[in-house]
Amino acid sequence: MKKILSIAISIIFAAQLYGQSAQFLNISSDPAYYSLGGATLTADANAFTIASNASATALGTQKMSVAASYGALQPKGMNDGVLAVSGYGLLFNRLSVGLNGKYMLHKPYDIIGNDGSIKDQFTPSDMSIELGVGYKIIRGLAIGINVRYISSTLYEETSGSAFGADISVSYRLRGLRLALAATNLGSKIDYGYTPYNLPAMGKLGVGYALDINEQNTLSVHAEGDYLLYHQSFMAGAGLEYKYNDMIAARVGYHYGDQKSIPSYFSAGLGVKFLGITLNGAYVIGFDNSPINGSFMASLGYEF
Repeated sequence: MKKILSIAISIIFAAQLYGQSAQFLNISSDPAYYSLGGATLTADANAFTIASNASATALGTQKMSVAASYGALQPKGMNDGVLAVSGYGLLFNRLSVGLNGKYMLHKPYDIIGNDGSIKDQFTPSDMSIELGVGYKIIRGLAIGINVRYISSTLYEETSGSAFGADISVSYRLRGLRLALAATNLGSKIDYGYTPYNLPAMGKLGVGYALDINEQNTLSVHAEGDYLLYHQSFMAGAGLEYKYNDMIAARVGYHYGDQKSIPSYFSAGLGVKFLGITLNGAYVIGFDNSPINGSFMASLGYEF
């Protein structure tokens, strides 16, 4: 039986463009990302950093970090759900190797038959699985490479897949931190009619970490990102305070234009006890922004 969607053609078209360009690849599954306004390129490495900046994991102090996260994005709009599992291990204080898996569910839509009645519902979804490797070249300087498989399903008979890669470089000198990354470089994703480029992006980050004393640390981070094919710019800035490597408080601001993630303020907390980590973030959008009220939380373990 021929099936049609129960939503307006314009909405279908917008949803297809979103899926076809695999924009979910630029949706983070890390609570710290949202807490710091998206400025995590120079932040301390955690389990999810293997997917966003593999080079930073080779400069980290953790021997192992694993975590799972869940997020509800655009709760008053598309109401997307994000699930992720991520982690890495550091070998010989120089080589980091990790895996990340992310699954994103979008708002379901009705499927209507020729008689006009609702026959079923379908939930579009996106998925990525990736391997990340970081290597410390010399003290304070590291490179990272990620390779990933991407799968996206718009509706029952329309899906596509692709392969992508990232490359990153991180440098640290005392408190100063610098990082560069090029992400989502790879094949086009094809749903059976027109192939679409992956949302390739160039990133530049700068940060500074100040050890106030043995128990208190304050760090500030700023990042600018440019979406190559969309010709869109977004930026973020964040401030993080840590006490005794047990409690973290974060605030951030993210700027985004109409073609990228909308602007927002954010805040988050993190707790670490006996190696168990718990992190959360909450997003406050402007006016009637669909991102307002989004949140993300993670539970993990590291040592």
